[in-house]
Amino acid sequence: MKNAYIYPISARAEKVATHNPYLDDFVEAMGTQFNFVNKDNPSASGIFGMLKYLFQIDYVFFNWIEDVPDKKAGLAQAIFLLFFLHISSSLKIKVIWTMHNKLSHSNEHFLLKKIIFRTLLRRADGILTHSNEGVRYAESMVPGSRERIIYLPHPVKNRISQRDSQKKFDLLIWGTITPYKGIVEFLEYLYRNNYQNKYEILITGKVASEKLLDLLLGCSNQNIVIKDEWTDNEALQSLIGQSRLVLFTYAKSSVLSSGALMDSLGFGARVIGPDVGAFADLEKEGLIRTFNDFDDLVAILDDELHNASGICNDKLTFFLGDNSWFRYAEKLGSLPLFS
Repeated sequence: MKNAYIYPISARAEKVATHNPYLDDFVEAMGTQFNFVNKDNPSASGIFGMLKYLFQIDYVFFNWIEDVPDKKAGLAQAIFLLFFLHISSSLKIKVIWTMHNKLSHSNEHFLLKKIIFRTLLRRADGILTHSNEGVRYAESMVPGSRERIIYLPHPVKNRISQRDSQKKFDLLIWGTITPYKGIVEFLEYLYRNNYQNKYEILITGKVASEKLLDLLLGCSNQNIVIKDEWTDNEALQSLIGQSRLVLFTYAKSSVLSSGALMDSLGFGARVIGPDVGAFADLEKEGLIRTFNDFDDLVAILDDELHNASGICNDKLTFFLGDNSWFRYAEKLGSLPLFS
């Protein structure tokens, strides 16, 4: 069994609400093929935690590594990352990078992030993406990178409940609430067009900053409920059951794929999201609907709220089965890259 290092696994005992379960699911699914040397040893020093494993590992799996400049001692971490990418082949370490987003959701340290992004496109042995747009975007950034890109849909867990729930909300918007998700812009649009009482909306998730929370609360009313709280899977399942639609208002400029999108489908939600990345892929499969702008969105919302049938259950059942974490590990592990 090959030894591998996965980033980021950080010392996060008191930051559970910000921890992305993608990494845990990835390690568990790929655990029959790789020994992840750091899975039980979270790093307190970011990417520098990899140093003690350099002569033990055969692979390194990077996730959201382009955001390193935003971290503590970000400049030093970024310099080390770029140096490592240039010597990884000499160390006989294969670099596998999952390109979750376009560049970064944050514009801070933009130039340095762009250098890291382009270097990964040139130097990584394998680039994973969960959307067809990721392939096109990478090729537009670094011509020729397409040859090392592997597209596989974001894995999903089937957690559909057969229980019928009374509907309390027209729209559920959930997940960690950050500026790039476009929620404030959507609410402001509703007010500008006198639609602020048109839908029963629940927005729930930890809000990234006090400033953003103030903006959201300024848009709340009897029909728009804001809850600044972490939602566990059991509560989320219940909320999705009580909601007619799950809405994503993400900005098109940075998003390629979304774990929250896949979780929503895994719970059997009817989803509407922006016409970009994995959202666009899933609309082509008849699993969700997408919008181009907020005017377009309102028309789609009205149509969907009057259409009780939703998505085809057979299509969703097949998709959930064919894109489980087990199947993902099976497909990934069979690639020549890992032989």
